[in-house]
Amino acid sequence: MAQHTRWERPANGNGLSVEYPSGPDEEKRKWREIKSTGVIPLGRIGHSICDDGEGNLYLWGGVNETVESGNKGTYLDDFFRYDFHKKVWSEIPLSGERPIPRAFHSAVCYQDKVIIFGGCNGKGRFDAINMISTATGCCDTAVTKGEKPQSRYCHTAITYKGSMLVFGGKCGGRNSNRRLADMFEYNFATSMWSEVKASGTPPSSRSAHTSVVYGKKMLVFGGRDGEGHCCEDFHEFHLEARVWRRLDCTHSLLMRARHSAVIHGDSIVIFGGWSGKKKLNDLCMYNLDTNKIRVIHDNDENDASLPCRRECHTTIVVDNKLVLFGGRFRGVFMNDSFEFPLPPPSLKLLLRNWFVDNSVQIPEIGIPNGISSSVEGYKTRFIDPPNLS
Repeated sequence: MAQHTRWERPANGNGLSVEYPSGPDEEKRKWREIKSTGVIPLGRIGHSICDDGEGNLYLWGGVNETVESGNKGTYLDDFFRYDFHKKVWSEIPLSGERPIPRAFHSAVCYQDKVIIFGGCNGKGRFDAINMISTATGCCDTAVTKGEKPQSRYCHTAITYKGSMLVFGGKCGGRNSNRRLADMFEYNFATSMWSEVKASGTPPSSRSAHTSVVYGKKMLVFGGRDGEGHCCEDFHEFHLEARVWRRLDCTHSLLMRARHSAVIHGDSIVIFGGWSGKKKLNDLCMYNLDTNKIRVIHDNDENDASLPCRRECHTTIVVDNKLVLFGGRFRGVFMNDSFEFPLPPPSLKLLLRNWFVDNSVQIPEIGIPNGISSSVEGYKTRFIDPPNLS
């Protein structure tokens, strides 16, 4: 096992502490390239992958700027299912009102559909809601109501209690720095768009950032700002109180764009991207409860046991494994897949979440030490509305 004994602590006692590996780092050897079978998708960037919670991953779109894309053209509109347990890819034929080929869109799974919004294809940007049935491949375009967001790409979308929230993105051409800092909500039941009116201190305009949900908060970091620089700030948005807050956890490890970030247990798992100077292939876990980042392994382009440096890839967590697909490095559009084993959620974490999710009063006896303080800390930090006084 790797020894994580070198610490970097903030001088003022606030912000992030970072744990670096010291000595021989065996943990990075845990990466395993997946030898999949079936119809393997083309290499690509700017695609989307979402999961149905049952081990099936759904890939749509993206772009491949090499001759490898052949007659399908640079921008892709193919749709694949990946059975994670069997390690088999299968292409699902599409019918109905197919989405226009594109990349840098967002996609979420809701019920039995993949919901696609935004994106670009070199000729224009998109603002429609496209839906693909995961069972049949039948496509449709939603007839929406309300105030529709402007077309965009390199934005993020998350789901929360029957709605999709879209934040930020780029609204200019490929070489433009026109970026957005607005947020819109789409209600799946009513097909209604509405702009989110929020208080507090919102993030600056940005694109190629990441957004994840933890408790009742959406957490946003990274991306490129209105001047094209990589952002290292970290923001939270309370999804019910509708309040933005900038957090005191700035660190150079968070300064990246075109990366991936997913929630696993009590941590954000961060991989790769672009630092503003170079492509990355480091792997970090930011523990939200302790406010500490653990660097699983640093950047290393010479270690063949690691996925190569890359940007504009996707990661997703299935069965306590981080699954990586695609991306680009030095002009190569990749279709490789890797998995990295993540620690399963602890009993303490599972008990905490159960008490919070079910609003159960913690008994005074018969509960492991630390559960009560863990519940109260989690509720104060990630559930209760923020105290702005």
